[in-house]
Amino acid sequence: MADNSSRASDRYEPLPGLSRLPSWVWRRLPGVAKVGVALLPLVALALVIALGPGIERGKEERASAQSERRERARAARIERLRREQRPGFGRGTPAMASLAARERLLADAAASVSRDARARVAAGALDGPIERVACEPFPRSVERRGADQDPSRRFGRYACLAVTGEFGPTEASEGGMIGHPYRLRVDFESGRYAFCKVSGRPGEGSIATTPHVSVPRVCGGT
Repeated sequence: MADNSSRASDRYEPLPGLSRLPSWVWRRLPGVAKVGVALLPLVALALVIALGPGIERGKEERASAQSERRERARAARIERLRREQRPGFGRGTPAMASLAARERLLADAAASVSRDARARVAAGALDGPIERVACEPFPRSVERRGADQDPSRRFGRYACLAVTGEFGPTEASEGGMIGHPYRLRVDFESGRYAFCKVSGRPGEGSIATTPHVSVPRVCGGT
């Protein structure tokens, strides 16, 4: 028969409740472990003090690198849009005071816009096909009377759309066109004109779309 001391050593002590569990574990830790646990806050503080400056420098370097990447991407986008808006030039018969001659000169300029848009479609730079080019006086006015209808005006500015699609009026819509916007400036006295593709995505109402990069002045930009 085992003696009383042996039975006492084999006795199982159940775990206490959650509220008393930390103190129960602490009492059973060896001395070395207790010292290690007590030093943990000091070690953590020392690590923060030692590594903090390096962490902050790393954050600043990453933020600076991200800013530089964004700036390079922005500069590349602006340069691409400027290339897209590079002016094209043409010349027709001077119109002077003849309204019919002015209409023909405007039609010649619109044809140049159409050729430019179709060339871009062929090169894969624009979606097509280009069905036609529609131009209206710029900026818009109630009477929509451009310099082609006013012999007293030498220069005319126009917003043109290289049309890729049209839709008719419905009960919910007045209809409209989608396509690629251009800007055109015509000198009716000399017969010279310049046109620029307006940067941005095509869509309904593209003629009035605000560009990301200003349209060159030679094309009637401001």
